[in-house]
Formats: sequence, C-alpha cells, structure tokens
Amino acid sequence: MSLLTDTQGSPNRVFGLLRLLSEAGAPLPLETVICWLTPRNKIGNAEVPRPKDAFGQTLGAARSLNLIEDGTPITLKVEVPSTIQEFADLVHRHLSNSTDEDANSVVLKVYAWFVLRADRHAAGLHRTVRDELVAEIDRAFSRPDDQEARTFNTTKLAPWVRWVSFLGLGMELPSTPFFPSPVERVLRELRGIAGKMEFDRNLDFREVQKELSKRMPYLDGGDLFSEMSERTGWRPKTVSRVLSSALRELHQEGEIRLTALGDSAERVHFANDPNDLTRLTGADSILIVQEAQRAL
Repeated sequence: MSLLTDTQGSPNRVFGLLRLLSEAGAPLPLETVICWLTPRNKIGNAEVPRPKDAFGQTLGAARSLNLIEDGTPITLKVEVPSTIQEFADLVHRHLSNSTDEDANSVVLKVYAWFVLRADRHAAGLHRTVRDELVAEIDRAFSRPDDQEARTFNTTKLAPWVRWVSFLGLGMELPSTPFFPSPVERVLRELRGIAGKMEFDRNLDFREVQKELSKRMPYLDGGDLFSEMSERTGWRPKTVSRVLSSALRELHQEGEIRLTALGDSAERVHFANDPNDLTRLTGADSILIVQEAQRAL
C-alpha cells in the first residue's frame, strides 16, 4: 500500500474518510463506512454498483499514511484536523519523517530530484513526453541487477503530482507534467519556525534555513536533498533555483522580508534569475510577517 499504488485514494477522499470517523466518535463497521462514502445510486429502476476500487484504495492510502488501523472496524489512529490545510500539514509531516521502509518514502525523494534537476537545467523540466521524464527519474534509483520492477513509472506520476500539489509544492502546467514551486509550503513552514523563534525580529538566514531543511528535507541541506544529490551527482553552488525563487516570491508579496547587508561574508547566495524583479542576490537575515499583520 502506498499513495502511488492506491491511485484513487485522493487527498479529498482520504480527508472525507477521516472526517466521517471523527464525527462518528467511535470505530465504524466497514459496511457503515461504505454506505456513507459510496451511497447507492439508481438510474431509472436499476441500481448502479458501488465503485469498490475507489473506496478500497482510499482505505489503502489512509493506512499507508498511518491514519487508520488495519482491519475492521475502521478505527482512527490520529486526531483529525478540522481543515483541509491542516490535513495537508499532517500528511507533509508524516512524509517528511518517513523512513526507507515506508513505501511512501519515495514521494519526497522524487520531489528532491525535481529540485536538483531544475537547478541543473530548468528548461529540461519543460517537456511534454512523460515517458522520458519518468524514465529519467527512475534512473536516479539504483536497484539490484536482477530486479526488474521500477521505482517510478508513468502510472505513479499522476497520483504523485496530485499529492505533492496538495502539499503546496508545485503544480502541473501545460508545458510540463509538474513544475516545482513550493511557495505555499515554504510559507507555512516559515511561519511555524517564526512561531518558535519569535516573529517581529530579524532572524539569521542561515539559522532559519537550517530549521527549514529539517521541516522540508527535500530542499537545500535536508536529508532527502543530500541523498538525491549523492544519487545524481548534482550539487548546487548556491541556494537551489527552486528555493531561491520561492523566497524571492514571498519577499515580493510581503510575506517575508529578506535583507542583504552590503558585501557581508555571512550572506547566503541565491541562484541567479535575470527575470527577478526583487534584484536579491542573497540574504543575511529574514523576517517572517505574521498573518495578522498582512491583514492590516
């Protein structure tokens, strides 16, 4: 079971399952859950069969995320978030902390590949031939010579895009199956960091980036980023293009304030972007703006 094999277990379906169990306040028999999530439908006088695959794969996806117990009745293992955004945070934390034994560990490793690939050759992500893109991703995962099963394939691409987009890490574009843009997720994690390190004061950029790499291990300095860098041999010389772009966008939108102090030796250098309107080449410090301040 994994998010990439239970392809019909979409984020909305899994969240709907969790909310049902939460509202029930107790474990539910399998048939009861089926009745709620896949109600009977009639066309004329004929009853339409319930879509068993979608329901079964929703359960599989939820189990792979360690959200519900195995077996029946259907039992929750977590406190259910009240909003879909908080559910995305919950899933992100689980995936970020998953070990290699977890079948879902490949999800964010593939994202780290996209981050590194964009830094090496951004134009290479804009391709319409999905088979070529998937084959290139799969080659980054070594396996024994006698093992034919691929780590990543075209069947897994669509659910992968669906879940990482849900996490706020990018989107599908007409010119490419997936474009890495973690602006939404970076902002949510920066606000979590600022909540512990204090809002309303400039924070050392290196210190914040170190904390960010723990929360988002597929970005610069994170464990998954380092692992995929070793696998591919790609090593950015500055802050990656993906993270640089996200930080510049958040600065331009007033969500954060980046400061570069002259020719400071402590400055962290960003990837070059001739189209960037902020003209920021790096940062020494960062201030994360509270949501309340943004509303004023």
